[in-house]
Amino acid sequence: MVRIDNHSGLPHLLYEKAAPSGERFDVLVLRGTFDFARDGEPMALATEQRPILLGDRYDGPVSSQPLKAVIAEEGDLVLGKPGTDVLMQGHLRPRKGTPTELWQAELSLGSLSKTIRVNGPREIRDSLTGWRLGEATPVEQVPLDYRLAYGGCFYDPEAPAEGAQAASVHYPMNAAGCGWLPSSADFKRLDSDVRQRIEKQVSLIRRLPAPQLEDPLTPPHQKLTPQGFGPIARWWEPRVSLQGTFDEQWQQHRSPLLPADFDPRFYQSAPASLVATPYLGGDEIVRLKGCLVEGECSMRLPGVAPLVLIDESSPSGHAQLPPLDTVRIDLDRRQATLLWRLPLAQQAAPRRLSIGLVAVSALQTFGKKGARP
Repeated sequence: MVRIDNHSGLPHLLYEKAAPSGERFDVLVLRGTFDFARDGEPMALATEQRPILLGDRYDGPVSSQPLKAVIAEEGDLVLGKPGTDVLMQGHLRPRKGTPTELWQAELSLGSLSKTIRVNGPREIRDSLTGWRLGEATPVEQVPLDYRLAYGGCFYDPEAPAEGAQAASVHYPMNAAGCGWLPSSADFKRLDSDVRQRIEKQVSLIRRLPAPQLEDPLTPPHQKLTPQGFGPIARWWEPRVSLQGTFDEQWQQHRSPLLPADFDPRFYQSAPASLVATPYLGGDEIVRLKGCLVEGECSMRLPGVAPLVLIDESSPSGHAQLPPLDTVRIDLDRRQATLLWRLPLAQQAAPRRLSIGLVAVSALQTFGKKGARP
């Protein structure tokens, strides 16, 4: 039993995870909640610290049509990440909250940056000259939700009400999205009866909701990469291809371990342009444009980090700096959540951990990287 003395003021949890090799680790996670700041000032520790999230939180028809659901917030109990995920949730709002049909939203953090085009609700309608994109309706806000990004899914219309195992055809990069219609190639893996039913369902469609979150460099309503700032689901591309090959060879010679070609980038859930390698230090500048009613704003990450002393009274005692592997920005709460994780091999399990909160500027001797399993 590991004794933990936590003097940091941050919620913590020690949980067990297996590495791809099968080695077992006790993983220490610390979660800090910080309030937004202004004028480039550092975020301050929030009075109320939000608890560690023990599992994913979903939005959408999880029980009836799970492919149409999205991860609203990813759980905190992962093994670890090769870099820092930067994620953003909540609602995007144009300047002054004035109803607007089109604007751009940008998040930059340190050297990372991502911009998306934000649209009010609109439709794609079938006409004598083909599919046409309608005008957008001005809105005061648009939720950061992959259901409003390009993609889609069509289930067998004769599937039972609880359709978790129902056959479907879907856009592999975002099954929960909108604006997508399947091509003939997308139906090839379906049984003929199911294919005919879904093809008939699709043939009757004359209007579709258009994506509201798009790449600003791509012409409207082209076949495109879904855009957002939230976590990419593990069952979507490109993440699903990083989990490795679960074939007969794996079943016979490696199961239950992960495949030999497993890529640890699978653990990263942020869009590729919002993954920092090496890890962020925790004192970088955050800039938001087209996200809040006050317009452009800047602030700094809090500039603090947990320092873990391991068996400090023992001759083998030492200090570890857990890497900052997740930054979540919540526009609605006007807060940021920072997650630090430290894996501890069970073969050399410590007896005592002491945790304190120190300034990032004082941690030069420990470096900004941490050990990973």
